[in-house]
Amino acid sequence: MALFHFKENFFGASTKPIEIYDEQNNPVYMMSLYYTSSKQETFALLGRKKHNFKIEFDGGSYKVIQERSIEGKLKTLFKTVWEVYKNDTKIGTFETRFGLKPKIIFIGVKNDTLQFESGFISRSVKVTDQQDAVIMETKSERFKIASNHDINVMSEQYHPAMLIMLFQVFFEYQEYQRSKSN
Repeated sequence: MALFHFKENFFGASTKPIEIYDEQNNPVYMMSLYYTSSKQETFALLGRKKHNFKIEFDGGSYKVIQERSIEGKLKTLFKTVWEVYKNDTKIGTFETRFGLKPKIIFIGVKNDTLQFESGFISRSVKVTDQQDAVIMETKSERFKIASNHDINVMSEQYHPAMLIMLFQVFFEYQEYQRSKSN
């Protein structure tokens, strides 16, 4: 079991790296938002969805890239899809799913899956594998501009940096969906 924590940037559209700390308060990872176009950056500055994240660690990196859109419409109808890379090699996709609770599924190139899910109101996230074993749990502050996140990785099955980055994508997507419903 490994514990991590981090605080988001005050300015949500900032590309300034966020340090991820272990339970001894040592910085272990650097995560940042990045843009693949000026259009993405403009929409993020206007309070729209943040698209792409990367996380760097000693010996490598992970990143997600949201699928490209065609004239403002997603190529994949009714869901949002990100491609997931480790050291610039695609290792899977991260796809939204419809349901009563917010849910995004990681589908690895080996057909392994992880389900990221939270409650209706809760900012906590639970991640389970295809056998329904809990891989990670998170707690996040509510009603904060720059939220603090506590992360408990309960399995060594996946690299914690990848899990933390996917959590951030899930959290930002969930916040975006909530802002649209207000």
